Amino acid sequence: MALLGAGQAPIGLDIGKSSIVGVQVSGRSPNFVLKGYAERALPEGIMFEGEVVDPVALANELKAFMKDARMKGKVVNLGVGNQKVIVRQIEVPEMGEEELRGAIEFQAQDYIPIPIEEAVLDFQVVNRYAGDDGVGKQQVLLVAAQKDMVNKFLEAADKAGIKVAGIDVNAFALIRALATPVAFIDQGGQAARTLGVVNISSAVSTLVVAVDGVPKFTRIINFTNDAFTRLLVERQGILPEDALALMERVGLPGPVAPDSATYNPVTIDEVHASLGSVAEELAEEIRRSLDYYQSQDYAAYADHLYLTGRGALLLNLDSYLSEFLGIRVERGNPLLKLVQNGSGVPDEVLASLAPCLAIAVGLALDEVD
Repeated sequence: MALLGAGQAPIGLDIGKSSIVGVQVSGRSPNFVLKGYAERALPEGIMFEGEVVDPVALANELKAFMKDARMKGKVVNLGVGNQKVIVRQIEVPEMGEEELRGAIEFQAQDYIPIPIEEAVLDFQVVNRYAGDDGVGKQQVLLVAAQKDMVNKFLEAADKAGIKVAGIDVNAFALIRALATPVAFIDQGGQAARTLGVVNISSAVSTLVVAVDGVPKFTRIINFTNDAFTRLLVERQGILPEDALALMERVGLPGPVAPDSATYNPVTIDEVHASLGSVAEELAEEIRRSLDYYQSQDYAAYADHLYLTGRGALLLNLDSYLSEFLGIRVERGNPLLKLVQNGSGVPDEVLASLAPCLAIAVGLALDEVD
C-alpha cells in the first residue's frame, strides 16, 4: 500500500536523521536477489523526527548518495514515518471501489486530525465480512499524511534528479520485510500469525503489529537510538562513534558476553548501568503501547517481537526486552527474504547490519516483479 504510485524495481530509500540507507532488489517472490546496498551519513540539521528540515541540503546529499551507490537507475521508493502520518482502521458497509473512495474522502475528517485539504489520503480494504445483522461490511485501512511534509521529500528528490515511484509508510515496509508470506491456499484451522516490530532509529521509533501480514496497529514511540549514545557521550566523555561501539560491543548484561579484551571491567560495569537505565525507559514505552493495542477489540495477542533499526544492534537488548515484556524478542533479519546477494557487499557485512536494512528492504520489495 503506497501513498503515491508504483514503479518497476525501484531503490528503497530509508532517509533518517543520521543516514540514508538504500537497497535495490530484483526477481520474483520467493526468489528475490539483492542487487545493491549503500549507506551515506547525513549531517545534523537536515532531518528532524522523521521530517525534512532542509530540502536543498537533502537534495545535495541524495545526489552524492546516488553517485556513490552506483545502483541501477534513479527511480526510488521513499518511506515516511513520523507524527504527521496517521493510520486508522475503520469499518464501512460493503460497496464498490469508486463508491468506497468517495465515502472515505467524505468521512475521513472524522478519523484523522489533519484537515482533508492538507492531507494525502490512501486506503486499502483488508477484510470483508457479514455483520450481526447479516449486512456485508468492510474493514478498511486508512492512511493520511500531511501534504506539506510529503512535499518536502518530493522537493528534495526532484532537486536531486530522482524519480519517486512511490511513497509508503515505514511501518508497512517493516511488515513487508519481515512478515512470513501467507499461503495462497489456506488449509483452514490455522491460527492467525501475529507479527510485532519495533524499529529504533535516530529519527523516531515505530511499533507496528500485523496479523497475517495486515497491519492492525501502528504507533510512534517517544524514544530514539540517540538516547543511548547521548548518555554514553556525557558519562564516558567520548565521541558519538565511540559510544556506538560501546553499544554494540558492551551493551547490556545478558547471554552475549561483552568485549572484555578491549574494555576493562570498570568501563563495562559503567556502560551496563548507563544503558540499563535507558533500556528500561524504552521497555516501558513498548509495554504501554502493547497494552493499549491489546485493549482493542480487534487485537490478536502479540507474543513475538522483532527489533530493527540502529538501536537493535545494542548488545543483549533483545534478551533484556524479552525478560521485561515476558514475550519472545529477537533481532529482525530482512535478508531472509532474499535468496542471493548480488550487491558486491560481503555477506558478513550485510549480516552485521541486517536490522538496519529492514525499512529499505521493505520499500525495495514493494511492487518488485
